[in-house]
Amino acid sequence: MKNHLLDLIVGGILLLGIASAQAQEADARIVTITNPIQSIGIRIGDVMERKVLIETSSSYQLSRIALPMKGVSQYGIELEDIQVKTTQQGKKALHEIALRYQVFASASAPVVMQLPTEEFALTGGPQALSVRLPVWRFWFSPLVVANISIAKDNLQPQYQPPLIDSSAHRSLLAVFFGLLMTGLVGLIYINVDRRWLPFMGGAFAQAHRNLKKLPRNAAQEKKALFYLHQAFNKVYGANLFAPDVARFIEAHPGFAKVKSGIETFFEKSNKSLFAHETRDSAQFINDLIAFSKNLRDCERGVA
Repeated sequence: MKNHLLDLIVGGILLLGIASAQAQEADARIVTITNPIQSIGIRIGDVMERKVLIETSSSYQLSRIALPMKGVSQYGIELEDIQVKTTQQGKKALHEIALRYQVFASASAPVVMQLPTEEFALTGGPQALSVRLPVWRFWFSPLVVANISIAKDNLQPQYQPPLIDSSAHRSLLAVFFGLLMTGLVGLIYINVDRRWLPFMGGAFAQAHRNLKKLPRNAAQEKKALFYLHQAFNKVYGANLFAPDVARFIEAHPGFAKVKSGIETFFEKSNKSLFAHETRDSAQFINDLIAFSKNLRDCERGVA
C-alpha cells in the first residue's frame, strides 16, 4: 500500500514536471543557435561569436538585468560583448542575442575547451521562465609546444609576399594624367586672357586685353576702335578698310565665322569717326570687348 502511494506521488511529480516543461516550451523556445564556423586551431586572442534566437509569447520580456555580464571570464574565456535585439511578430516575440567571446586561456598542448553555458531569464508572464544556451566545445591550440627551451631554434623564415604587376595600372594612370594636362592646357588656351604662353599673344588677344582695361566712357571710344584697327592691320599685313574684308577672309579663312561682325565693326567705326551721334558709351565699349573675344577665339582656332 505504501509502495503504491509512493508510486502515485512520484508519478504525479513527473506529470507536473512534464506539464511544466510543455508549458515552458509553448511560451519560450530556442529557434536557432549559430556557433562559430571554426572549432579547431583556436589560439589565444581569437574572437568567437555565438548567436541564439529565442521565441517567446508576447507577454514575456527578456530580463536585461539577468543577462550575462560583459568582462566576465570563465576558464580563460571572456565575454567581450553582448547585443540583444527584440522584434514583435503578432502574439510572438523574437529575441536575437549575439555573444562575442575572446580566448585568454593558455595550455602547453592542444586541449578541448568550451564556450560556457548561458542562462536567459524571461519575465512578465504568469510564471518565471528561463532558457539555457548549451556549451560549445572547441580545440585550443597553443602557440608553442611545452618543451621549447630556445626560441632561436624555432624561428621560422619570413616569406616575401608575391608582387602585383602594376604596369597596366601605371599605363592607365599615365593616360589619365596626359588627358588631364591636355584638358587643362585647352581650358587655359581658350579662356585665359593673359599672355602666359608664346602662342597666346596674338594681335586680337592683345587687343582684347587692352580693351578690357579701358574705362567705359565716351573719351575712350576712339582708343577702343584704334586697338581693334591696329590688330586687323597687323594680321592683314597692311591697313585694312571695309572694302578689303573679303580679301582678309580669303587670306585668313579662320575668321569666316565672324565676317558679318567684321563688316558691322567697320560700319560702326566709320560712323563713330565721321558722324556725331549720341549713344551709350559703356555699352559701345562692352560690345567691342565681346567682339574682340570672338576675334581672339578665331585667332586661336577654337571658335
